[in-house]
Amino acid sequence: MIPTGDVDSSKTLEFTFVEDSLSCWVPFYWAHVIFAYVTVISGLLCMLTRLHTKVIWMHYWLGRVFILAMIWATASSILIHNKGLPTGVLYSFLWVLIGLTVGWIAISLHVKRVFKTASKQGGEKNRVRRVLSEVLSLKAFHGCIMFVCWINVAGRLFVTPITGDFACYTYPVYKQLNSSYYTYTGGPVEPLPSHDPVNYLKTPWANKEQVWAAALLVGPYFGAFLVSTTSGSTI
Repeated sequence: MIPTGDVDSSKTLEFTFVEDSLSCWVPFYWAHVIFAYVTVISGLLCMLTRLHTKVIWMHYWLGRVFILAMIWATASSILIHNKGLPTGVLYSFLWVLIGLTVGWIAISLHVKRVFKTASKQGGEKNRVRRVLSEVLSLKAFHGCIMFVCWINVAGRLFVTPITGDFACYTYPVYKQLNSSYYTYTGGPVEPLPSHDPVNYLKTPWANKEQVWAAALLVGPYFGAFLVSTTSGSTI
């Protein structure tokens, strides 16, 4: 079960629950590690498939494993928050996100043969032109930018030790400043409460999170199913 504020999370290292929100949970550390390794390994194998024509068909599927694992690694990192990331790592992840986005667009355009011009066969001049076209193609750009993406993930993984005693060891406090969220009265630092009854009760999932979760799954699915059925086509 997902941890809740029934237990004071400032007294446990298993999770951190503040203002009815979960920010850290130990099991997600291992989920993050697993997906990170799947990302790096699938990315490496994806590149190696380009070395032989008999396994090149795996490039398509390994590329999708790489992207899906990256998504799940990113999602799982949301719930292992103890502190922020070093600025150098933030730049690294920026290249990863840009690489995924631009690389996917580049290969999609290549597959659709966008901007691709036909060249005549034969002749030394045309052979040189074809070589240059291949080197400077969207396909080549896709490979280069995705390698940039992969190396920034692999580098982070190789220099980050895996620890068997990961813990949710921090707990947030209010800054000693006045804001629309908190009024500082001059006393010592004040930790955020586990519950925020005023704002929590305004949410549509208040005291019925499981029902809300089921509605978000079943409602959209059957709504789309009914529309596709009545319109005579699939969405």
